[in-house]
Amino acid sequence: MWKALGMETVPVAIGDVWQERLIELSKRRKGAPRFRKLMGQADFRYFHDAIRDVHTFFFRFDPATPMEDLEFLRDYILELHELSEDPVVSFADVPQKFTVVLTADEEVDDHKKRNAWWENEESEETQSI
Repeated sequence: MWKALGMETVPVAIGDVWQERLIELSKRRKGAPRFRKLMGQADFRYFHDAIRDVHTFFFRFDPATPMEDLEFLRDYILELHELSEDPVVSFADVPQKFTVVLTADEEVDDHKKRNAWWENEESEETQSI
């Protein structure tokens, strides 16, 4: 059976259960309101890379998010993981590999950037090569 921070779950719900458990562990701890506020601001995704067998918890924030907030969230999640006596993700009580990604980078469409259209001197549209 799959578990996220000690709570039984199915694979597709690991990300949601992990978030719920972090919020439960944060109760009555200093900084909990700020932590919950930041968790609510993020676009959260969970992925399992079955080839490398790594569970990824991915937070995307608005590019205007201050670095202090990202560092606070990182440190707070690490503290909560240490507080829990259970592995972050486990299957049949065997700990699994995981990673937590926090980003506030602006998305750039590389394809559009590389293949930008512009007007030449004769006002004809051409494409960069």
